[in-house]
Amino acid sequence: MRFRVVLLVVVAFVTGIGSLSTPGYCPPSATASLGIDTREFARLVTGLSEPEGYFNSDNFISNEAGYLKILPLLRKTGLRDGVYLGVGPDQNYSYLAEIRPKLAFIVDIRRQNLLEHLYYKALFVLSSNRAEFLQRLFGRRIHLRSSKPAESDITRLVALVDAAPRDAAVSLRNIQEAEQLIRGWSLGLSDDDFRSIEYVARALIDSGPELQFTSYSRAPRSWYPTYKELLLETDSAGRNVNYLASEDRFLAVRTLHRENRIVPVVADLAGRAAMSNIARELRARHLEVSCFYLSNVEFYLFGRQRWSDYVRNMRALPWAENAILIRSISNNWRQHPASIPGYYMTTVLQRVNSFFENEDTGRNASYWDLVTSDYIAPHLEMAGPKN
Repeated sequence: MRFRVVLLVVVAFVTGIGSLSTPGYCPPSATASLGIDTREFARLVTGLSEPEGYFNSDNFISNEAGYLKILPLLRKTGLRDGVYLGVGPDQNYSYLAEIRPKLAFIVDIRRQNLLEHLYYKALFVLSSNRAEFLQRLFGRRIHLRSSKPAESDITRLVALVDAAPRDAAVSLRNIQEAEQLIRGWSLGLSDDDFRSIEYVARALIDSGPELQFTSYSRAPRSWYPTYKELLLETDSAGRNVNYLASEDRFLAVRTLHRENRIVPVVADLAGRAAMSNIARELRARHLEVSCFYLSNVEFYLFGRQRWSDYVRNMRALPWAENAILIRSISNNWRQHPASIPGYYMTTVLQRVNSFFENEDTGRNASYWDLVTSDYIAPHLEMAGPKN
């Protein structure tokens, strides 16, 4: 479940730092190179973003334990390259490792999510393998018996991290190295921004693999997965497919980060600035969205004017013919027909064309209609009923 709006979009870029939300913004030419240098990355992060909003939770990790169940279905779609849009923290990386898009923008209504992804980017850039990445992420020094970290099983890696004590000196050095790298990207971050980055880093280090999703003024629910459980989750075929489950998946995400092709943006999915900026950028590049991971953001938009604004923004995006949506639904609210025993969130797919058809014909009369019409379930591999 990701309450805040985080969005991933693939874009091609142009040099220049002008704000994309200003009336004078001119999209780059369609023939410009897809290569993204540091200056272009800074332009996108700062220029596409809008003022942040508020939601009553930190966004350190996901609380969707079953987020990987749809991976076999996602694989069958054959989606590659294209544009990926998504919300939330690092669960996006597992989808990216599967789809491997040309570019991704992660947007969220809270600026902290943008800063968290910048921190993750720094960790990826600084890490040569999964073991080093996990050491930096959790501030612990682990010792592998094997001289080949790439061959280490994810279960063993997590166990080693879980058993290792926190190391204050290692933690401090790792945070300082990450912050130094981030400063070199010339993003114009404030002192408050760097305090937020350290706040995120300390949360990951202090709680380690036992970290859970947290809401303000409310302790984590017993059914929320820990970071360790998210790393060890399996798809519907029982395979470990998290982005850290294999060196190949890790390197796929690291390449996207090192090539500046994962761009975090402050954006409201029902807002009037960032989403419009993204749509214009994509259309100027003749790029199409192939996958949009929505989590359960629509739950907080449905039934109000914000829903109309959200649908308007969705229609403005250029969509690939076979584009899909990924949704998560809370079974604590109402048991979804595709729910899996033991998982309080259900993750399903829907074709974008079906979503718009249902909107046009009035089939999305309620949120329940939205999430149970024409869905494709991870373990059933079948479409849900039409209204």
